[in-house]
Amino acid sequence: MPTASTGDRPSLPLTARDGSRRFRPDRWGALVTVGGAVLSLPLVAVLLRAGGESPAWESLVGNLLGGYIATTVGLVVLVVALALPLGVLPAWLVSTCDFPGRRLLSWMLVLPLALPTYVAAFVFYRLPEAAIPALVRIRTEHGADAFLTAEFALRFGLLALMLAAVLYPYLYLAARSAFSRQCRSQIESARLLGDGIAGAFFRVALPAARPALVAGGAFVAMEVANDYGAVHFFGVTTLSAGIFRTWFGSGDLVAALRLAALMMATMLVLLALERLLRGRAQYLTGSQATPPARRRLPAGKATLAVLVCLVPLAIGFLYPVGCLAHWAWLHVSAEGGFALPAGLRPVPALGLAAATTLFATVFAALVAYAARLRQTLPRRAAGGLLALGYAIPGAVVAVGVLSVTGFIDRLHLPLLPLIGGTLPALAFAYAARYFAIPLKLAEAGLEQIGRPVEEASRVLGAPPGRTFLAISLPLLRGPLIAAAILLFVDLIKELPLTLILRPAGFETLATTAFSLASEARLQACAVPSLLVIAAGVVPLFLLEKRLSPSRRHD
Repeated sequence: MPTASTGDRPSLPLTARDGSRRFRPDRWGALVTVGGAVLSLPLVAVLLRAGGESPAWESLVGNLLGGYIATTVGLVVLVVALALPLGVLPAWLVSTCDFPGRRLLSWMLVLPLALPTYVAAFVFYRLPEAAIPALVRIRTEHGADAFLTAEFALRFGLLALMLAAVLYPYLYLAARSAFSRQCRSQIESARLLGDGIAGAFFRVALPAARPALVAGGAFVAMEVANDYGAVHFFGVTTLSAGIFRTWFGSGDLVAALRLAALMMATMLVLLALERLLRGRAQYLTGSQATPPARRRLPAGKATLAVLVCLVPLAIGFLYPVGCLAHWAWLHVSAEGGFALPAGLRPVPALGLAAATTLFATVFAALVAYAARLRQTLPRRAAGGLLALGYAIPGAVVAVGVLSVTGFIDRLHLPLLPLIGGTLPALAFAYAARYFAIPLKLAEAGLEQIGRPVEEASRVLGAPPGRTFLAISLPLLRGPLIAAAILLFVDLIKELPLTLILRPAGFETLATTAFSLASEARLQACAVPSLLVIAAGVVPLFLLEKRLSPSRRHD
């Protein structure tokens, strides 16, 4: 009687009826390899072009590279350090405590994800104006060097606070999901042993949530390292800003691509570190993982909990959106209304983002499952390459896509129209750039399912494909919906890729807002900026209503 394999071993020989031996093709391995190769083509093109001649590279390495790296590392560390309390503390409070306004705050805390960092920079950059008298006093009493140091520290600190306030929802969502799924008996045991809410948080809940927090922190770090609009507006030269300065300022594309390759290597190390720190942590699933009962807070502590939740929300969403709404009102009042610029077609732009989101999410689930079947080096390497696009600036990915589409167009293949400068090329760039979001969430979701569930299906004779469709995919529904919504929101906000690769006359809300801001028409840019935010708020609200683990216990 044949026995069912508990793992994916397609390379083992099988015996046919005639006694001959045949081999089953490694379909899942081919899926990962081909898919990884296609989506990694822009990154490979960037690496190949980085090997050309660069007249400015030696001077760049000797004079500027050290400063770029130090500024980038410092900004990443500071933003992650600030985002941790802004995201983790509210997540713990809304997951384990009951206080007035908890249900409303639990979903409003994700709203900063709908705010592009370059839009927030338009608002926050005006805050240092209040410190001008103090800076003048420093200049008068301590000299120019002290003035420059204080002014840079003010800009740097304000930029870090703004980025942390806008990006903390990555940590908030990861932490809230982890806290809501932790075992009730462990939290209650800590309380019975004399720990209060704070003790149970630091001694039990926080260590158990470490894998989720590391994954959320990695997303924040990659967003900060990749940001260009906000750092450029604040005059802070990170590696990302250095790429644009070298490319457009010095006219040396090869040197800029080498900086991008350095960023890719750095982010590859970060992704490997994230996986190492996640370790072999196992999640408790099933009935024993019932979330801990929420504790009703007394009036004083309830007020403090509301303030803890309101602080990041106010900094990262309410204040900038309020300023934008005021500017938009002034603009509409002065102009007698707002007419959408020529070429702006919100419906096709949203449709393109939705189609790309659907493809990337489904394909990410397949890739994550294939890599889980067999933990081979090629499959893990393919997953790492697919996640690298998230770690480099969108403009650099655009250069890689232009190289790939230009090469294909020059082949003049029959029945294949020109693809350069088309919406499919833009969708391909979106998928290559943001594939890490659904891939990482799909991997995390598979880890929460646990291997015994899938192994039981395989022991009963189900092949990998049937196990994926019947068991893994339904259990992955929550993480995949979350990945799709986060990806859709990011595509709505995407700017550099769209600016470079869009077809002629094709405008999105993001490109319209940026174009108006580049012309110093801040009041006019407030209207499309608010539309970008509104387009992101709606799916985030649906995400909260669909995935909130606390709804069953309200």
